[in-house]
Amino acid sequence: MNKKSLLLALALVCSVLLLTGCGNQEAQTTPTPEPPSMFTQAPPMLTPQPLPEGIDPSAEEDVDPEYVADMAPAAVADAGETEAPSTQFAGATPVPLDPIDMPSPTPRQPLVFTYASYTAGKLGLTFESVAGYTVDDTAAETYILREPAEQVRDNYPVEITFSITPVVNNYAKTDIRRDLRGKLNDLGKFNYKTWQPSEPAERTLLKVPGYYGNYRGVMTDGTIVRGRVHMALLPGNRLLTLHITNPANYNTDYDKVYSHIRSTLKVL
Repeated sequence: MNKKSLLLALALVCSVLLLTGCGNQEAQTTPTPEPPSMFTQAPPMLTPQPLPEGIDPSAEEDVDPEYVADMAPAAVADAGETEAPSTQFAGATPVPLDPIDMPSPTPRQPLVFTYASYTAGKLGLTFESVAGYTVDDTAAETYILREPAEQVRDNYPVEITFSITPVVNNYAKTDIRRDLRGKLNDLGKFNYKTWQPSEPAERTLLKVPGYYGNYRGVMTDGTIVRGRVHMALLPGNRLLTLHITNPANYNTDYDKVYSHIRSTLKVL
């Protein structure tokens, strides 16, 4: 073999060795790991557990009864209701409209009165009322009975007033109603922070046509009072007025006093 052939054979052997080494290196190369993901898989959902027997989740929903009561009929219709909502709050305990005038928490016995005869000479009247009241007849057209200080209850003394005033010749029964309204309104103009007069109702007094009306007032110091005014047209164009005022908590008792006065009232 000549020198040229030997060099060619050596070059061929080196080429084969180089190709074999590169192939093994490529096959043994370790893959570059991928960067870890920023997101993690959510944990599997827990299997729902059965509720204890007798538990109703819907019964524990927070529903404001005031909003239930205030729903308009249209809103109820949209919700599929067939009845109008109640005017009271759902589940509310009924509350008396006039709790201050109700009997005190400690039950009390009705007042028992002893009656005596009174004569209003200047007015030409006689009647029976609670015994022991002081009399004020200094005015010519007014006769007043006042409860003694030692008998006053709830910081408000009872007062019973008769008065007679002249009226015009054409004064009629309908005028009594108008004047009674005016009297009830005038009584509440001073010393009261709330005043609630009733509408006049027809009732005779001394067997002549008349009207009466009731009222309830809260004074500026918080005292609650009740009262009744009764007006009637007497012969000779004279307007008779009977007014009784008393503490509100004893209104039922003094309604009976009013009835006794009315049933015993006579003209001298």
